[in-house]
Amino acid sequence: MVNSIKQALRLNMGVFARDKGKSSIQIAKLPDIFQNEVFRNVKKITQEYPTIAYRKKELDSCLIYTLMDVDDCHDLSVRNNYLKGHLSGLGAHELKPYIRPIYFKENFEDVLKDIKFQYVAKTNRDKQKYLKVFDPASGLIADVTRITAMRDACAKSTKTNLDEFLTYCLAHQFKLN
Repeated sequence: MVNSIKQALRLNMGVFARDKGKSSIQIAKLPDIFQNEVFRNVKKITQEYPTIAYRKKELDSCLIYTLMDVDDCHDLSVRNNYLKGHLSGLGAHELKPYIRPIYFKENFEDVLKDIKFQYVAKTNRDKQKYLKVFDPASGLIADVTRITAMRDACAKSTKTNLDEFLTYCLAHQFKLN
């Protein structure tokens, strides 16, 4: 979904996923991700993504969105913290001010059902079809109008705050003058 939005809006955005999204990252393991070679600090992230503007160890117009299902987070304090917009276990991490948790309560499929999206996977095997569903050629989420409609539907849902991410994407889309 994120790559489709990135492509449709022509965003200058990097997407980080484990195994190209085939294996998930758990909320409780996010602090480990923020200690890896990409997200350890401002210097590392700007080396990995050289188009990020920064000065004096401060990122300029850059946010890091973590899109996560919360159904498999068994530590209630970590889960509740995430739902309130905070990541547990980061301490005074240099990138902490730029991180924006986006949740799917309980999971992505529940949100898609709630917003009455055209396709919702019923099994894990069906999730492979999301690659086609969110492919720009499918037409399900490949233009500004559909992304805006998805944002508006998510804004009405109590199962996600995905509208925050979509609003950011829409505000930063590439436009010819």
